[in-house]
Amino acid sequence: MTTEASDAAAPEPAPVAIPDKPEAVAAPTAPTAPQSPVEPTAPTEPDAPAYAHAPTDTDAPSGVRRRPRGRTALIMAAAVVLGVLGGGGAGYAVQAARKPTPLPSLAVAQPKYSAKRVAIPALPAAQDDQVRTDGDLTKLLVPAPAGVKANPDRDAIDNWLDLADFAETFVKPGVAFSHQAEQRFRRAAEAGWDKGPESTTVFLVQYADGDTDAARSEMSDQESYGHDATGGTAVDVPHTIGGEVFPGQKKLGGSDPYYEGRGYAQHGDISVEIFVDSAHPVSAKTLLTLLQSQLERL
Repeated sequence: MTTEASDAAAPEPAPVAIPDKPEAVAAPTAPTAPQSPVEPTAPTEPDAPAYAHAPTDTDAPSGVRRRPRGRTALIMAAAVVLGVLGGGGAGYAVQAARKPTPLPSLAVAQPKYSAKRVAIPALPAAQDDQVRTDGDLTKLLVPAPAGVKANPDRDAIDNWLDLADFAETFVKPGVAFSHQAEQRFRRAAEAGWDKGPESTTVFLVQYADGDTDAARSEMSDQESYGHDATGGTAVDVPHTIGGEVFPGQKKLGGSDPYYEGRGYAQHGDISVEIFVDSAHPVSAKTLLTLLQSQLERL
């Protein structure tokens, strides 16, 4: 083997890296003072789970755990409940040990009735209001003064009126007919006479089945027009409920002027209505005298 061959086979040495800048040499540090031995620390508690409700106190010193708030309130509430239950049980035990208080006797004296049947005598027809008003109404009309004559548009002083005849005495007969039919009009009686300058008309209007409400409604409806029709102030009728008279103070009519006074009252299922037309103003006294006389007849 030649020398050239051995040199060719030998590996070439790796090039040495030359740093661009020399590394800084750390300055020698001063020796540190010997440290005291480390004391073992108490093991820390694991973190509370995410669902824990006990509040943490951030002001507590490190390593100190505060007692959760609210525990005292729970203890006090439990004590109160136990106290109530204990008191109730003790009271029940005391009451159960007592002897029951006897109740007073329920026996009372029973009413005694006479074995004899007593029949109340019936009222005579003259005193029985129902019998009187169910009879002939024309006989209950106030009597006309002596020497008078019937109104020209009537056959006699006392007359019967059916629903159609009574409706004709109103300004609007058709409306009056329907209204009176709804009120269960039964029958009516009329007394009418003329005496000198005065013309007097009295109506007794009776409603079905003793209907006092219909009679009261008829009286109230007519009274609502009384003031406007007569111009007079209402005067109460003594010893009646709602009865009123309206003196005639307003001149009515055109070429032949007159005054009209009105009065209204109720007796059971009968509405009483009076009208006095005169060439002179009609006083309250005249109306009250006539209306009270008619009520006495009923």
